[in-house]
Amino acid sequence: MLKKWLITMLIIILLPAIFIMYIVIDSGAFKTIEPHFSGSCKTVTGVVGAEDITIDATSGLAYISSHDRRNWSSGGGIYMYQTGSYSKPILMPHDIDGTFYPHGISLWKNPNGLDRLFVVNHPPSATENKQRSDSEVIIFEIKENQLKHVKTLKTDSPFSLNDVAAANDSSFYATIDRGSLTRFGRMLEAYGRLAMGGIAYGRGDVITRISGNLVYPNGIQVSRDGKMVYVSESTGKRLLSYTRDEVSGELSLIDEISIDSGLDNIELDADGNLWIGAHPQMYKFLKHSIDQTNRSSSQVLLVNVNNGMSVDEIYLNNGSPISGSSVGAPYQEHLLIGSVYEPFILDCKDHNSGLTNSPFR
Repeated sequence: MLKKWLITMLIIILLPAIFIMYIVIDSGAFKTIEPHFSGSCKTVTGVVGAEDITIDATSGLAYISSHDRRNWSSGGGIYMYQTGSYSKPILMPHDIDGTFYPHGISLWKNPNGLDRLFVVNHPPSATENKQRSDSEVIIFEIKENQLKHVKTLKTDSPFSLNDVAAANDSSFYATIDRGSLTRFGRMLEAYGRLAMGGIAYGRGDVITRISGNLVYPNGIQVSRDGKMVYVSESTGKRLLSYTRDEVSGELSLIDEISIDSGLDNIELDADGNLWIGAHPQMYKFLKHSIDQTNRSSSQVLLVNVNNGMSVDEIYLNNGSPISGSSVGAPYQEHLLIGSVYEPFILDCKDHNSGLTNSPFR
Protein backbone atom coordinates (compact mmCIF):
# COMPACT_ATOMS: atom_id res chain seq x y z
CA MET A 1 0.00 0.00 0.00
CA LEU A 2 2.82 2.38 0.90
CA LYS A 3 4.60 1.51 -2.34
CA LYS A 4 1.53 2.41 -4.43
CA TRP A 5 1.17 5.65 -2.51
CA LEU A 6 4.82 6.56 -3.15
CA ILE A 7 4.47 5.77 -6.86
CA THR A 8 1.34 7.92 -7.07
CA MET A 9 3.03 10.83 -5.33
CA LEU A 10 6.07 10.49 -7.59
CA ILE A 11 3.86 10.66 -10.67
CA ILE A 12 2.04 13.71 -9.30
CA ILE A 13 5.38 15.45 -8.73
CA LEU A 14 7.04 14.41 -12.00
CA LEU A 15 4.23 15.14 -14.45
CA PRO A 16 4.17 18.92 -13.85
CA ALA A 17 7.97 19.00 -13.93
CA ILE A 18 8.04 17.15 -17.25
CA PHE A 19 5.37 19.45 -18.67
CA ILE A 20 7.26 22.57 -17.58
CA MET A 21 10.49 21.25 -19.08
CA TYR A 22 8.67 20.49 -22.34
CA ILE A 23 7.32 24.05 -22.47
CA VAL A 24 10.76 25.54 -21.79
CA ILE A 25 12.43 23.41 -24.48
CA ASP A 26 9.62 23.98 -26.99
CA SER A 27 9.85 27.74 -26.46
CA GLY A 28 13.43 27.72 -27.74
CA ALA A 29 15.21 28.38 -24.45
CA PHE A 30 18.14 26.15 -25.47
CA LYS A 31 18.12 26.92 -29.18
CA THR A 32 21.46 27.90 -30.70
CA ILE A 33 21.37 31.38 -32.23
CA GLU A 34 23.87 32.23 -34.97
CA PRO A 35 23.27 35.87 -36.00
CA HIS A 36 23.45 36.75 -39.69
CA PHE A 37 22.19 39.20 -42.30
CA SER A 38 23.62 39.87 -45.77
CA GLY A 39 23.51 43.63 -45.33
CA SER A 40 23.66 46.45 -42.83
CA CYS A 41 21.11 48.08 -40.54
CA LYS A 42 20.65 51.58 -39.18
CA THR A 43 18.66 52.50 -36.10
CA VAL A 44 15.77 54.93 -36.68
CA THR A 45 14.54 56.48 -33.43
CA GLY A 46 11.38 58.41 -32.64
CA VAL A 47 8.85 55.59 -32.51
CA VAL A 48 8.21 53.23 -29.56
CA GLY A 49 6.78 49.73 -29.76
CA ALA A 50 6.55 49.49 -33.55
CA GLU A 51 4.61 46.23 -33.36
CA ASP A 52 3.46 46.31 -36.98
CA ILE A 53 4.72 48.00 -40.14
CA THR A 54 3.25 47.98 -43.64
CA ILE A 55 4.78 49.66 -46.68
CA ASP A 56 3.13 51.22 -49.73
CA ALA A 57 4.77 49.21 -52.51
CA THR A 58 4.43 52.07 -55.01
CA SER A 59 6.15 54.77 -52.95
CA GLY A 60 8.10 53.09 -50.17
CA LEU A 61 6.13 55.04 -47.57
CA ALA A 62 5.84 52.96 -44.41
CA TYR A 63 2.99 53.10 -41.92
CA ILE A 64 4.00 52.15 -38.38
CA SER A 65 1.70 51.05 -35.56
CA SER A 66 3.23 52.40 -32.35
CA HIS A 67 2.30 51.93 -28.70
CA ASP A 68 4.54 52.04 -25.63
CA ARG A 69 3.35 48.81 -24.01
CA ARG A 70 5.51 49.38 -20.94
CA ASN A 71 3.49 52.52 -20.32
CA TRP A 72 0.16 51.15 -21.47
CA SER A 73 -2.09 54.06 -20.50
CA SER A 74 -0.11 56.51 -22.63
CA GLY A 75 -1.75 55.21 -25.79
CA GLY A 76 -0.14 55.18 -29.20
CA GLY A 77 -0.43 56.30 -32.80
CA ILE A 78 0.31 55.66 -36.45
CA TYR A 79 3.56 57.06 -37.85
CA MET A 80 4.80 57.62 -41.40
CA TYR A 81 8.36 56.85 -42.46
CA GLN A 82 9.97 57.05 -45.88
CA THR A 83 11.90 53.83 -46.28
CA GLY A 84 15.62 54.44 -46.75
CA SER A 85 15.52 58.05 -45.55
CA TYR A 86 16.68 57.26 -41.98
CA SER A 87 14.73 60.32 -40.87
CA LYS A 88 12.54 60.54 -37.79
CA PRO A 89 9.06 59.01 -38.33
CA ILE A 90 6.18 61.50 -38.39
CA LEU A 91 3.07 61.05 -36.24
CA MET A 92 -0.12 61.07 -38.34
CA PRO A 93 -2.96 63.19 -36.92
CA HIS A 94 -6.33 61.42 -36.63
CA ASP A 95 -9.87 62.53 -35.89
CA ILE A 96 -11.14 59.85 -33.51
CA ASP A 97 -12.06 60.67 -29.92
CA GLY A 98 -10.30 59.17 -26.93
CA THR A 99 -7.00 57.39 -26.46
CA PHE A 100 -5.73 55.36 -29.41
CA TYR A 101 -4.31 51.86 -28.77
CA PRO A 102 -3.29 50.56 -32.23
CA HIS A 103 -2.15 46.98 -32.81
CA GLY A 104 -2.10 45.26 -36.23
CA ILE A 105 -2.53 47.37 -39.38
CA SER A 106 -3.24 46.81 -43.08
CA LEU A 107 -3.04 49.14 -46.07
CA TRP A 108 -5.69 49.05 -48.81
CA LYS A 109 -4.55 50.64 -52.08
CA ASN A 110 -7.50 52.29 -53.76
CA PRO A 111 -7.12 52.49 -57.56
CA ASN A 112 -9.88 55.10 -57.80
CA GLY A 113 -9.48 57.28 -54.74
CA LEU A 114 -7.91 57.66 -51.33
CA ASP A 115 -6.01 54.75 -49.82
CA ARG A 116 -7.32 53.26 -46.59
CA LEU A 117 -5.60 52.04 -43.44
CA PHE A 118 -7.25 49.35 -41.33
CA VAL A 119 -6.21 49.40 -37.66
CA VAL A 120 -6.92 46.97 -34.82
CA ASN A 121 -7.66 49.12 -31.78
CA HIS A 122 -8.09 48.15 -28.14
CA PRO A 123 -10.28 50.90 -26.66
CA PRO A 124 -9.97 52.00 -23.00
CA SER A 125 -12.65 49.49 -21.95
CA ALA A 126 -10.33 46.72 -23.10
CA THR A 127 -7.11 48.10 -21.69
CA GLU A 128 -7.96 48.63 -18.05
CA ASN A 129 -6.72 45.11 -17.27
CA LYS A 130 -4.84 44.60 -20.57
CA GLN A 131 -7.02 41.65 -21.53
CA ARG A 132 -7.93 43.06 -24.98
CA SER A 133 -11.23 41.15 -25.01
CA ASP A 134 -13.01 44.26 -26.27
CA SER A 135 -11.50 44.88 -29.70
CA GLU A 136 -12.46 46.88 -32.76
CA VAL A 137 -11.15 47.68 -36.21
CA ILE A 138 -11.04 51.30 -37.35
CA ILE A 139 -11.01 52.11 -41.06
CA PHE A 140 -9.28 55.37 -41.98
CA GLU A 141 -8.84 57.19 -45.26
CA ILE A 142 -5.37 58.61 -45.77
CA LYS A 143 -5.68 62.24 -46.86
CA GLU A 144 -2.82 64.73 -46.91
CA ASN A 145 -0.80 62.61 -44.46
CA GLN A 146 -3.70 62.51 -42.00
CA LEU A 147 -6.02 59.70 -40.91
CA LYS A 148 -9.68 60.48 -41.56
CA HIS A 149 -12.17 58.22 -39.78
CA VAL A 150 -14.48 56.27 -42.10
CA LYS A 151 -15.98 53.56 -39.93
CA THR A 152 -15.42 51.57 -36.74
CA LEU A 153 -16.46 47.92 -36.65
CA LYS A 154 -16.86 46.11 -33.34
CA THR A 155 -16.94 42.39 -32.60
CA ASP A 156 -20.29 40.66 -32.12
CA SER A 157 -18.97 39.06 -28.91
CA PRO A 158 -15.92 39.65 -26.69
CA PHE A 159 -12.72 38.36 -28.25
CA SER A 160 -9.16 39.56 -28.64
CA LEU A 161 -8.09 40.75 -32.08
CA ASN A 162 -4.41 40.92 -32.98
CA ASP A 163 -3.70 41.59 -36.66
CA VAL A 164 -5.86 42.67 -39.60
CA ALA A 165 -5.72 42.18 -43.38
CA ALA A 166 -7.87 44.24 -45.73
CA ALA A 167 -9.76 42.27 -48.39
CA ASN A 168 -11.20 45.34 -50.11
CA ASP A 169 -12.11 48.90 -49.16
CA SER A 170 -14.66 47.84 -46.53
CA SER A 171 -14.09 44.21 -45.51
CA PHE A 172 -11.20 42.46 -43.78
CA TYR A 173 -9.94 39.43 -41.89
CA ALA A 174 -8.43 39.55 -38.40
CA THR A 175 -6.79 37.07 -36.06
CA ILE A 176 -8.34 36.18 -32.71
CA ASP A 177 -5.17 35.36 -30.81
CA ARG A 178 -6.79 33.83 -27.73
CA GLY A 179 -10.30 32.75 -26.86
CA SER A 180 -10.23 32.95 -23.06
CA LEU A 181 -11.64 36.03 -21.36
CA THR A 182 -9.91 35.65 -17.98
CA ARG A 183 -6.26 36.29 -17.17
CA PHE A 184 -5.79 32.75 -15.86
CA GLY A 185 -7.53 31.25 -18.88
CA ARG A 186 -5.39 33.24 -21.28
CA MET A 187 -2.23 32.18 -19.47
CA LEU A 188 -3.30 28.53 -19.53
CA GLU A 189 -4.16 28.85 -23.20
CA ALA A 190 -0.76 30.32 -24.06
CA TYR A 191 1.42 27.95 -22.06
CA GLY A 192 -0.71 24.88 -22.70
CA ARG A 193 -0.87 25.59 -26.44
CA LEU A 194 -4.64 25.23 -26.40
CA ALA A 195 -6.38 25.65 -29.77
CA MET A 196 -8.84 28.37 -28.77
CA GLY A 197 -7.86 31.11 -31.22
CA GLY A 198 -9.43 31.76 -34.60
CA ILE A 199 -10.10 34.06 -37.54
CA ALA A 200 -12.67 36.85 -37.70
CA TYR A 201 -14.27 38.48 -40.73
CA GLY A 202 -15.37 42.10 -40.77
CA ARG A 203 -18.03 43.28 -43.18
CA GLY A 204 -20.87 45.76 -42.99
CA ASP A 205 -21.06 46.92 -39.38
CA VAL A 206 -19.81 43.92 -37.42
CA ILE A 207 -16.89 41.54 -36.92
CA THR A 208 -17.76 37.85 -36.55
CA ARG A 209 -15.74 34.74 -35.85
CA ILE A 210 -15.62 32.46 -38.92
CA SER A 211 -12.92 29.93 -38.02
CA GLY A 212 -11.46 28.41 -34.86
CA ASN A 213 -9.18 25.73 -33.39
CA LEU A 214 -5.98 27.73 -33.91
CA VAL A 215 -3.09 27.97 -31.45
CA TYR A 216 -2.40 31.68 -30.86
CA PRO A 217 -2.90 32.93 -34.42
CA ASN A 218 -1.00 36.17 -34.76
CA GLY A 219 -0.24 37.55 -38.22
CA ILE A 220 -2.66 37.53 -41.16
CA GLN A 221 -2.33 38.59 -44.78
CA VAL A 222 -4.40 38.52 -47.97
CA SER A 223 -2.56 37.65 -51.19
CA ARG A 224 -2.17 40.38 -53.80
CA ASP A 225 -4.76 38.74 -56.08
CA GLY A 226 -7.22 38.45 -53.17
CA LYS A 227 -7.63 34.70 -53.58
CA MET A 228 -5.59 33.48 -50.60
CA VAL A 229 -5.37 34.25 -46.89
CA TYR A 230 -2.29 33.37 -44.83
CA VAL A 231 -2.24 33.06 -41.03
CA SER A 232 0.77 32.60 -38.73
CA GLU A 233 0.62 30.99 -35.28
CA SER A 234 2.98 32.06 -32.50
CA THR A 235 2.87 29.17 -30.03
CA GLY A 236 1.37 26.82 -32.61
CA LYS A 237 4.39 27.41 -34.89
CA ARG A 238 2.44 26.94 -38.11
CA LEU A 239 1.82 28.92 -41.29
CA LEU A 240 -1.67 28.22 -42.60
CA SER A 241 -2.89 28.81 -46.16
CA TYR A 242 -6.57 29.31 -46.99
CA THR A 243 -8.46 29.82 -50.22
CA ARG A 244 -10.93 32.67 -50.04
CA ASP A 245 -14.44 32.94 -51.44
CA GLU A 246 -14.48 36.53 -52.67
CA VAL A 247 -18.27 36.76 -52.41
CA SER A 248 -19.04 35.21 -49.02
CA GLY A 249 -15.62 35.70 -47.42
CA GLU A 250 -15.56 32.03 -46.39
CA LEU A 251 -12.13 30.45 -45.93
CA SER A 252 -11.03 26.88 -46.74
CA LEU A 253 -7.77 25.52 -45.30
CA ILE A 254 -5.65 23.95 -48.05
CA ASP A 255 -2.15 23.80 -46.59
CA GLU A 256 -0.11 24.18 -43.43
CA ILE A 257 3.61 24.09 -42.77
CA SER A 258 5.45 23.87 -39.46
CA ILE A 259 8.12 26.47 -38.73
CA ASP A 260 10.13 26.20 -35.52
CA SER A 261 9.67 29.78 -34.35
CA GLY A 262 7.10 32.04 -32.72
CA LEU A 263 5.60 33.58 -35.85
CA ASP A 264 4.27 37.13 -35.69
CA ASN A 265 3.19 39.62 -38.38
CA ILE A 266 3.15 38.84 -42.12
CA GLU A 267 4.03 41.31 -44.89
CA LEU A 268 4.15 40.93 -48.68
CA ASP A 269 6.93 41.78 -51.11
CA ALA A 270 6.44 42.88 -54.73
CA ASP A 271 6.24 39.25 -55.88
CA GLY A 272 3.62 38.31 -53.31
CA ASN A 273 6.00 36.35 -51.09
CA LEU A 274 5.53 36.37 -47.31
CA TRP A 275 7.91 38.08 -44.90
CA ILE A 276 7.34 37.09 -41.28
CA GLY A 277 8.73 38.71 -38.15
CA ALA A 278 9.35 36.00 -35.58
CA HIS A 279 10.53 35.12 -32.08
CA PRO A 280 12.86 32.09 -32.31
CA GLN A 281 13.08 31.97 -28.50
CA MET A 282 9.61 32.61 -27.10
CA TYR A 283 10.87 31.91 -23.58
CA LYS A 284 13.30 34.81 -23.84
CA PHE A 285 10.64 37.01 -25.40
CA LEU A 286 8.44 36.42 -22.36
CA LYS A 287 11.32 37.46 -20.09
CA HIS A 288 11.91 40.51 -22.30
CA SER A 289 8.26 41.53 -21.94
CA ILE A 290 8.74 41.60 -18.16
CA ASP A 291 12.13 43.32 -18.10
CA GLN A 292 13.66 45.21 -21.04
CA THR A 293 17.17 44.29 -19.90
CA ASN A 294 16.40 40.67 -20.80
CA ARG A 295 17.15 40.54 -24.51
CA SER A 296 15.16 38.39 -26.93
CA SER A 297 16.46 37.19 -30.28
CA SER A 298 14.93 38.64 -33.45
CA GLN A 299 14.23 36.86 -36.72
CA VAL A 300 12.77 37.60 -40.15
CA LEU A 301 11.71 34.75 -42.43
CA LEU A 302 10.88 34.76 -46.14
CA VAL A 303 8.31 32.25 -47.43
CA ASN A 304 8.39 31.87 -51.20
CA VAL A 305 4.81 31.14 -52.24
CA ASN A 306 5.90 30.44 -55.82
CA ASN A 307 8.48 27.84 -54.83
CA GLY A 308 6.59 25.27 -52.77
CA MET A 309 6.35 27.53 -49.71
CA SER A 310 10.09 27.22 -49.13
CA VAL A 311 11.31 29.11 -46.06
CA ASP A 312 14.50 31.16 -45.85
CA GLU A 313 15.91 32.87 -42.81
CA ILE A 314 16.80 36.41 -43.91
CA TYR A 315 17.74 37.99 -40.59
CA LEU A 316 18.68 36.60 -37.17
CA ASN A 317 20.22 38.21 -34.08
CA ASN A 318 20.76 37.34 -30.43
CA GLY A 319 18.75 40.29 -29.07
CA SER A 320 20.99 43.07 -30.33
CA PRO A 321 20.62 45.59 -31.85
CA ILE A 322 16.85 44.97 -31.76
CA SER A 323 15.04 42.72 -29.30
CA GLY A 324 11.74 40.90 -29.80
CA SER A 325 11.11 41.49 -33.51
CA SER A 326 7.44 41.35 -34.50
CA VAL A 327 7.54 42.43 -38.15
CA GLY A 328 9.84 42.52 -41.15
CA ALA A 329 8.51 44.72 -43.96
CA PRO A 330 10.38 44.65 -47.32
CA TYR A 331 10.69 47.34 -49.96
CA GLN A 332 13.14 46.93 -52.84
CA GLU A 333 16.52 46.29 -51.18
CA HIS A 334 15.36 47.57 -47.79
CA LEU A 335 13.90 45.69 -44.84
CA LEU A 336 12.22 47.51 -41.95
CA ILE A 337 12.23 45.59 -38.67
CA GLY A 338 9.93 46.55 -35.83
CA SER A 339 9.47 45.12 -32.36
CA VAL A 340 6.94 45.02 -29.56
CA TYR A 341 8.85 47.14 -27.04
CA GLU A 342 11.93 48.85 -28.48
CA PRO A 343 12.04 52.69 -28.87
CA PHE A 344 13.21 52.47 -32.50
CA ILE A 345 13.02 50.48 -35.72
CA LEU A 346 15.78 49.13 -37.94
CA ASP A 347 16.10 50.19 -41.57
CA CYS A 348 18.23 47.46 -43.11
CA LYS A 349 19.71 47.42 -46.60
CA ASP A 350 20.50 44.11 -48.27
CA HIS A 351 23.82 44.01 -50.12
CA ASN A 352 23.19 40.70 -51.88
CA SER A 353 20.16 38.63 -52.85
CA GLY A 354 18.99 38.45 -49.24
CA LEU A 355 18.69 34.68 -49.25
CA THR A 356 20.73 32.39 -47.04
CA ASN A 357 21.14 28.70 -46.54
CA SER A 358 18.36 28.19 -44.06
CA PRO A 359 17.71 25.40 -41.56
CA PHE A 360 14.01 25.92 -42.36
CA ARG A 361 14.31 25.06 -46.07
